[in-house]
Order: sequence, then C-alpha cells, then structure tokens
Amino acid sequence: MKRILTFVLAVFVLGCSGSESPELEELGQQSSELAAGYVTASPSTVRINLDRTNTGTTNVCWSTTGVSTAEVWLSLNGQSEVLFTRAPSGCADATWITAGNVFEFRLYAEMTHTTLLGFATVVGEGYRGGTQPPGCPSSCIPNYHCCVGERFCKPNTQACN
Repeated sequence: MKRILTFVLAVFVLGCSGSESPELEELGQQSSELAAGYVTASPSTVRINLDRTNTGTTNVCWSTTGVSTAEVWLSLNGQSEVLFTRAPSGCADATWITAGNVFEFRLYAEMTHTTLLGFATVVGEGYRGGTQPPGCPSSCIPNYHCCVGERFCKPNTQACN
C-alpha cells in the first residue's frame, strides 16, 4: 500500500510540475496576437503663424481591439519617447505643436511598451505674415483652415495634403 501511495504521489507531483497555468500562458499569447489598433492625428501638418503664436494644435485619436488598455507615446524629432496618454481608445488635443519639429505619436498595446500597433506623424510648419498661408483666401470662417498650395478653406477635421 505504501508503494502504491508513493507511486500515486510521485505521478501527481510530476503531473503538476511545469507551467503553473498553460491555459493562461496561451491566453496571453493569443491576446497579444489578436491586439490591433490605429492612431491618427489631424491635421498632420500644423501650420503656425509665427507672427501671432508659437504653437499649434493637432487632435490625436486612437482605437484598439483585443487589449484591455493601450498607451500613446510621443517621440519628438526621433528622440526618446514620453507617455502622452493611456486608454483603450479616445482622442486628445496636443496643443503644443511647434514649427520646425516632427512629432510621432506611437500606439502600443497594453502597458508593456512592446507591441507597436501603429503611429501617426505630425509636422509643425511655421510661416509669417497675414492670417493665412500664401495663396489662401484672406480669412476662413471659424473651425476652417487653409493649407499651403490650396486656395480654399476646409474644415479643421480635414488634414492638409
């Protein structure tokens, strides 16, 4: 009887060794494989009249699936990233876009900062004089803007080409 009990105990111990929860490991692998998302910035070229201000604004929006949360990180001119915001989806204004700089918003799954889901690039472009870029109408109604090379106003929600 002692031999049988010892044998059963040994089989039990061996059967329980190894991964504590293979189902959880598989689930973790599946969730990172199923993670998807996108990030956008509008406008992607922020025109800044340097005679009136030093900063402009872009609206950053992101959405994810297959994750519990996500992080948007920011890299200025290719430098180290800093955390911009954290949520599975949403929109946030970046009110500090400056001329002559490139801002890259990078969307990562979860909080591990390892699974890049997408990125959006914003360029700050400065100009001087007037209220509109060259070639644009003398003024646009509120919530409309004109882009370089275009001769008409369009909604702020539409990016420059």
